[in-house]
Amino acid sequence: DSWRQQDPNTVARMQQDLNLWIPFGQMAGLVLKNALIRPPIGADGRYMALEGQHAELVKETLLFALTCQQAALRAVASSVIAVTSVSLQHIQPAMHLREWPQLVPILVQRLEAVNDGTVVQQGSLDTIQKMMEDGPTQLDQEELDNLVPCLLRFLNPANNNETAKVHSLQTLATCVALVSMPGSLVLQFSSYLASLSALAADPSIKVRKWVCRSIVALLEIRTEYIQEHLDSIARFMLECTANTNTDLALEATEFWLTFGSLSDEVVTAAMVDTIRVMLPQLIPFLLRNMIYQEDQRVEILARNDMDMLGDANDDAMKPVFHRSRGHQQQQTGASINGDPDDDEDGYQQDDENGFDDDDDGNEWTLRKCSAASLDSLANVYGAESILPALLPELEKGLASTDPWIQEASILALGAIAEGCAEEMGEHMTQLHPFLLNHLNNVQAPASLPQVGCIAAWTLGRYAQWAVEQVQSGNQGHLLAQMTEVFLRTLLCKNGRVQVASCSAFGRIVEAAGDLMAPYLEHVYRTMTSALSFYSGRSLVLLFELFGNIADCCGPAIAEGELPTLYVPPIIEVWNKLATVDPAHRTLLPLMEAIASISMTSGMNFQPYALECFDNAMGIIEAVQLILATSGETIDNEEEADPIVCAVDLLDGLVEGTVENFPALLASSSRYEQHFLPVLHSLCKHDVSGVRMSAFALIGDLAQKCPSTLDPAFPQLIQEVVQNIDPIQPTVCTNAVWAMGEICVRCEGNPKPLEPFAAQLMQQLVGILVGNGIGSGSRGSDIPGLAENAAACVGRLGNVDPGFVANDLSRFLMGWCDGLAKISDPTERRDGFSGFIKVLYKNPQAIQHAAVNPADAVASILFAIITWHMPEELPDRSSAILSGEYSFHPFPSSEAELGASIQGMIQNLKAFVGEECWYSVQKGLPVNVRRLLRENYQL
Repeated sequence: DSWRQQDPNTVARMQQDLNLWIPFGQMAGLVLKNALIRPPIGADGRYMALEGQHAELVKETLLFALTCQQAALRAVASSVIAVTSVSLQHIQPAMHLREWPQLVPILVQRLEAVNDGTVVQQGSLDTIQKMMEDGPTQLDQEELDNLVPCLLRFLNPANNNETAKVHSLQTLATCVALVSMPGSLVLQFSSYLASLSALAADPSIKVRKWVCRSIVALLEIRTEYIQEHLDSIARFMLECTANTNTDLALEATEFWLTFGSLSDEVVTAAMVDTIRVMLPQLIPFLLRNMIYQEDQRVEILARNDMDMLGDANDDAMKPVFHRSRGHQQQQTGASINGDPDDDEDGYQQDDENGFDDDDDGNEWTLRKCSAASLDSLANVYGAESILPALLPELEKGLASTDPWIQEASILALGAIAEGCAEEMGEHMTQLHPFLLNHLNNVQAPASLPQVGCIAAWTLGRYAQWAVEQVQSGNQGHLLAQMTEVFLRTLLCKNGRVQVASCSAFGRIVEAAGDLMAPYLEHVYRTMTSALSFYSGRSLVLLFELFGNIADCCGPAIAEGELPTLYVPPIIEVWNKLATVDPAHRTLLPLMEAIASISMTSGMNFQPYALECFDNAMGIIEAVQLILATSGETIDNEEEADPIVCAVDLLDGLVEGTVENFPALLASSSRYEQHFLPVLHSLCKHDVSGVRMSAFALIGDLAQKCPSTLDPAFPQLIQEVVQNIDPIQPTVCTNAVWAMGEICVRCEGNPKPLEPFAAQLMQQLVGILVGNGIGSGSRGSDIPGLAENAAACVGRLGNVDPGFVANDLSRFLMGWCDGLAKISDPTERRDGFSGFIKVLYKNPQAIQHAAVNPADAVASILFAIITWHMPEELPDRSSAILSGEYSFHPFPSSEAELGASIQGMIQNLKAFVGEECWYSVQKGLPVNVRRLLRENYQL
């Protein structure tokens, strides 16, 4: 009434045209949705929730709204129902499926209505699709079994409702992906496949797209169901790949990429032969689809014009992520954090492999998918099946006067570099100069920069071939020639060319290694010149290239006056960036590069070590202050990346300066007194990546200069022990590794470890017990953790066997399994020497470590035989155990340990008795029995 009095004209219009109310209904639905999923917090500290009559009224209203004639109102109602009914957080318990058991039966009942395509069915189907998308595991098997027949009915080709068919296809594809596929779908799978076959001819592009997606899902997850139908399926996919509609062609091309990525266990020889027959028809379509579309070309040419004017947008730079230092599989400094850009095939915005493709942005396109599919298929089928169909097309494309066709052909040439490497060698003698020429002319006024960029990427893909040419003497000049061309393009003003050149040259450096040494002075002079005008992504990749050279070229980077050429300019850029913003993302690859340079240069880095140390500590201090003063919890852990990277740089300085690090620390007037308190605070940081890097630093300090830790030893040990918890896998792995290094420094002096030994063993036993039970147990599936734990327990046993021996029977089997996996020679030796001491301390543990003591003895023996494994292991473990004898003698470098192991086995045999020992030997493979007889006189 108040509104009618204030604005009678608007009210009158809305009463005459009810459609004007739709936006109000939509807004009301969105307000309701936000209120339900983000409710206010009550006085008791809990989220306020609907209850009783209020909840029932909301449910009734939403179900009624699903029957509205207006699609917009049905859509918002279905969204509210879906987001609340399958929410994993159960924020509104009364709205969840478990408290709303009538929901799915009501929706199924409406779907079973006789007349297909009614608004009631559409609202229900839309809701089901969203529920399955948001929380597919929330529906129980009975609900799914009742739902599947309804969905299959909507796939009838006679059904003209496009939306109903698409929603049904989407929902059934989700059902296929469930770990436990609904029983009713299993029973009616032939009907499902028949429906997909019938819809393959549907006039709707959208429906055919979802048919393709459904088939790809089946191929990837339920391969066995489509094996016998693969021929007809592949022909349909071939037809869709050739379609001029790029969206449909992209969905179909995913099929070839997925097929090429399947494991050998699920692909039969017949399936491989089926696709092989289609390659001559498929390959030209893939090559055609690698060509930029017309609308893309227009955008690319416009961006090229802006690049020429220097208007490249640095703000559009891809996100920069730090690769944290992890101690996994005993590899110091190995990355165990997945990097979004670290994608070996090079088709997903891959900086490292150089397929920049900025012109597609981060979008997964038909062009990228086609190139990745060709790469994948080349790896499956090899040159014999790929090249006969591809080479004639490549010859025409590379000779084309159309630069767009030429660019796509060069992309295809790079795509097959891995799968057809050997056979392409004879062609590369002509193609390599062709590619170098395109890269060399990338700055020519009439050239299309994209051709030069993709030539750079392809040269990077064939880097190993080029290096082999140099090493064999066939083309001894080739590396020098490539370096000269790449250094010229590194100084190009075009940002896209800079990115492509940095990425591809990085691949060449990786392949060439120390062969780059003669050219380093020229390389560094060029790169420092580039520092003066690079920005954005180009600058990020330039710093990555600095780090790459340090990692791959070895100590040659620090010879003579070389460091004076490039280290001071890098530090100068660091100071400028950090002054403006200490959390600047470009600082991450810069600090990574400094860390690599420091580790590789060793004491030759000494003139720059103090400034880098102070800068890194300054970054930690500044970013901690920024995060603390924000007053909010850290929702995005990437905000702490600068801290993680700075800590890793400090770790690099420790590895580079080794025992001279205490002197470096003492020379810092700003941070000498603050270093250990800062390190202690980092061990307690909320962000797991910070703690992970802090423990890596502690471990390296314990290994290289243990006296540095002495003033804060108890506090740091306490933090290390408390973080040995597999719930944070990377943190736990590094903490265990660091603890092992600390134990080494305490040999002969167990007193510092006495207060922590019991708690430490409690944590380690939990890991090793899980390791012994099998996969899925506590910590057993975390890469590197079992090995680190086994080495750590052995090192603790070397300090004092009494710390370990009491509970030996609980974890002996898991310990042996972990010992067998250790690859680092030093950790392996320490682990076994500690094991021997602990076993002598408590030999009775063998009687209680397993139901049958013979199993415990066998576990010990199988750990020992890993010392005799050849470097190149056969594909099948049974081959080394029962095939041709290939065990090696015990390493002569560890003769003392070998003698101790031999004595332990002899004593073990005497301890368990002849009957038990006979039982053990009877169950050993023939080669293991021979090994024990020849090497241990058993």
